[in-house]
Amino acid sequence: MDTNSDVVTIVRSYEDFMPYCKLQKEELRDTYQIPLHGFKIEQFKVCVNDKKGTIKIEGERPVDGNRWSRFRQSFKASPDVYRVKDISARFQNGVLSLILPKTKPSNDHTSNRFPFANTSLLLRIAPALVVMVAVGGYGIFKYFTSMHVIGS
Repeated sequence: MDTNSDVVTIVRSYEDFMPYCKLQKEELRDTYQIPLHGFKIEQFKVCVNDKKGTIKIEGERPVDGNRWSRFRQSFKASPDVYRVKDISARFQNGVLSLILPKTKPSNDHTSNRFPFANTSLLLRIAPALVVMVAVGGYGIFKYFTSMHVIGS
């Protein structure tokens, strides 16, 4: 019994790309929207590592013949900001949505890390800063004009 079995190896050629990601911030959650048109749900995967606070998505699909398109993307999801165990994903109309529920509701005032986010505090401090700058500027002006007069 003589069998001729030739092994044919097909080498895939990959075209790597970085998908566009749109971040939509809301009070109770943030949502990443990633268009993956041409992909089927079984051609990519989403992995959430709640211990490290990371989200990794990767996928590949055939383009034609031995040409394939693939991507890898990762996001940081800090457990201080997000309920990492409650992160979910939805794939609809060629768009992958990653929903990251927040640990605490936030609005524009609380999520701002600028130290003077409280505008009433800023309004109380601003006049004092203006007076200090004006007095300092006047002092510098008098110092340099008096030196010029004496040196003449």
